[in-house]
Amino acid sequence: GNPIVTHSFNPYKLSPPPKPFLRDPPHAPLPTSPQYSPLVAAARRHQLVLLCAADFDFRELAENWYRAIQRVGLSNAIVYSLDTSVQTYLARRGVPSVDGSANLEEWNQTRVQRHIQRAEAERHLAAAALAAAGHDVLLMDASHVLLRDVTPLLNALTSEHGDIDMAVPRGICNGKPPVGCRPWWNLVFLRGAGTTEQRNRAVAFQQAGVRKGMVDFYLRWWNGAHCMLQGFAKYFDGCQPTLVDGLTPDSLVGLGTSAVVSLRSCQGVRIGLLPDSFFNQPRLYHNGKNNTAPAGAIGRSAKPEQRDRLNLNRYDKQDFDELMQAMKADGIWFL
Repeated sequence: GNPIVTHSFNPYKLSPPPKPFLRDPPHAPLPTSPQYSPLVAAARRHQLVLLCAADFDFRELAENWYRAIQRVGLSNAIVYSLDTSVQTYLARRGVPSVDGSANLEEWNQTRVQRHIQRAEAERHLAAAALAAAGHDVLLMDASHVLLRDVTPLLNALTSEHGDIDMAVPRGICNGKPPVGCRPWWNLVFLRGAGTTEQRNRAVAFQQAGVRKGMVDFYLRWWNGAHCMLQGFAKYFDGCQPTLVDGLTPDSLVGLGTSAVVSLRSCQGVRIGLLPDSFFNQPRLYHNGKNNTAPAGAIGRSAKPEQRDRLNLNRYDKQDFDELMQAMKADGIWFL
């Protein structure tokens, strides 16, 4: 089970390794490397790859993710398996998947020891490897559900904003600087099929976000599950993000179309901020409020109420039971 701890007590006592812990990720997202060449080979027929990662706990969510993609007529989806058990399960169920369990194990060479954290970091590197190989990549959570084909939306995005290197949904919008809305980093589009410069900038941003997440974990081990996503947020904030095309933080709120942010101090990376019509992030938890049906091309259900998740190593059965029931109630469960 998961330990019950306070912020002043660290339950994760690490035995000294044979050699010092790595301060950087244990491997780079090189498409020809032993770590990622099988994933790249599995994606070779597709310019756009829809990708999610899953361990055995997420097996049904990952299968539901793939069935939803099938329902809209797409076949360019791959599940990145984080243990051999889920790889076996998905193979038996006819879900395209690639075994990344050895890559996840390599994170034991770092201080990022919690399973949740390692999984988050590894899936972002896997997406970067596909982008480095020349594929556009839409990295999704296994709990995201495709409600309609996103290909036309992404084609329109890259046609209108051909110079973007990546894109993310807009989260909480308050009109405050630097850009008026907080990006969501659990759903990321990487422009690997663009120019060499776009591809290199997208891959470098993914690596930098993971490295910053590792630092966040070193400084605040107890903030566990979300240190990688916070790493991306902190790296973004430190890059002098600036809206382009005359937009202001206040005008971004309620904007029904995509916007672009330039990261002036980080290689000039340009990030598209996707509208609600692409992914309208609901409340993660109802907490007694009325239900809001999933909206946008990609949907997600909210769980009934929030519980303390700071100290989790893995999600527990209650998490999955509640989420699956919510997805069934929202009509986005297809198993």
